[in-house]
Amino acid sequence: MQALHSTAHSLRWRSVFLCALCLILLSGILLTACENTPEPASSEAPESAAPTGESSQEPAGNKYQDADGRYTLQNIGMPEFSFSEKEFRVCVTSNEQATTYFSEEIGYDMYDTTDTVLNEAVKTRNHLIEEQYDVSIVAVPVKVVATSVREDATASTNLYDAAMPYMPACGNLALEGLLLDLTHYDKYIHLDAPWWDQGANQSLSIGGHLYFTVGDISIMQKITSTAITFNKTMYAEQLEDTYGDLYQMVRDHKWTLDTMYAMGRAVTADTDGVLGMTSDDTFGLSSSSGDSTVYYRASGEHLITKDANDLPQLYIGTTESSITTAQKVLSILTTGDEWLMNCEEYQGKVSDIWVLSLDVFGENRCLFRTTRFSAIKKLRNYDNASDFGIVPMPLVTATQEEYCTPSASTEAFGICIPVSAPNPEFSAYMIEAMCCLAKNTITPAYYEVTLKHRDSKDAESEEMLDHYIFNHVSYDPGMVFGFGLTYLMNSLYTNKSTDIVSKLDANRSSIETTIKEFIEAYEKNSQAQ
Repeated sequence: MQALHSTAHSLRWRSVFLCALCLILLSGILLTACENTPEPASSEAPESAAPTGESSQEPAGNKYQDADGRYTLQNIGMPEFSFSEKEFRVCVTSNEQATTYFSEEIGYDMYDTTDTVLNEAVKTRNHLIEEQYDVSIVAVPVKVVATSVREDATASTNLYDAAMPYMPACGNLALEGLLLDLTHYDKYIHLDAPWWDQGANQSLSIGGHLYFTVGDISIMQKITSTAITFNKTMYAEQLEDTYGDLYQMVRDHKWTLDTMYAMGRAVTADTDGVLGMTSDDTFGLSSSSGDSTVYYRASGEHLITKDANDLPQLYIGTTESSITTAQKVLSILTTGDEWLMNCEEYQGKVSDIWVLSLDVFGENRCLFRTTRFSAIKKLRNYDNASDFGIVPMPLVTATQEEYCTPSASTEAFGICIPVSAPNPEFSAYMIEAMCCLAKNTITPAYYEVTLKHRDSKDAESEEMLDHYIFNHVSYDPGMVFGFGLTYLMNSLYTNKSTDIVSKLDANRSSIETTIKEFIEAYEKNSQAQ
């Protein structure tokens, strides 16, 4: 009883502390607007340069920061602002059709569901832009950004200075010659600056041509990154005596897919009183067919890599490690009722399979959930949910050096300049300014205040976010550009097959043809500009 009282007392003080911290951070952002100097970003700087396709950024205390540690354009050779435009119009995804993955980081006061601290940070950034450059940021919300960009180009209406489609749509627009090569505007856009995601730059370029990228201008690449949430009560009651502290397992490099599988099997049970496993029972993992690719990529393996000339080439199936890793992931995930619930198997049986996927976890009937960070916010709606912890995706192989966090690029935004933009140089200048200032405002509002100090439940989860999850976010050209690979693993999972070799053999020719078409189109379109 005394231990319970002590725990409750500790939790109350933690709640008070976090509320105070959120107020401090929020007031810092608001103070920024008054002083016309943005607050510094924090966290996320890895200890060393990341390999190709992984996020990295400059350490603090360099030419990108002022004396107070705030990120600035002052010391990087940015030209004086000399444009006459008074508005910067960005075409963004509305919430009309995309009810989860819509834009909240360009315009403010747009949606009641946007967290106040994020809305205030966007307002701060936009006001700073207006004060410094006499330019208003205008978010133009549409159902499908790619469609609007195509229509704008066809009609020559020149409606948008920039656009933020989903990354795969960016790739298709670039293939069609409808985007400008950002590398042609290096006078304004400093792609090596820490407000740009270096892992994304490396993965999204083809032959040195970069038509879209991502950085602090958007929070969606964080929202769509994937980790594991776990039910702390279920773990403590059923598994901790056997396995010990789960966070310590992560630190000790012992958090593996095999261990996760064993834990999940141990708690899975037919608990609904109906013979046979149904969605009302208790599971080790709540997942989906698409997660097969996520677990494969969490191993550090790739679908597509680049050669010495920055040209994409097929990787999966070309090495023994990629084949055995894919087979292992598929073998474990297709065991079905032994330990996991695949929500997609309930398509047509329930009104919304993704709500089902979250319900199983939020109603305390699931130990683990493969979770994008968009779902973390939605867990607030489960009043009776046990506290949850956050850990990285598990190591898949014993030789894996680091935990990897796959970004679900299919729903992340890319920033780009349409060929129909009225003044591309103005667009480039404003994109750089917005991205730089966002690193001081929008990124800490989402990452520090919302994710770490509102939605995570303990200090250990915050440690996981800083040191094991967001310092190893990876992108894969195969997920962004498709090349016929996007649903390769998914289809095998759905058919409960591990025969990755035969699947690749049947599709290899079309995959390589598509890669060649992209390479040729990128080169041709860049030369035309």
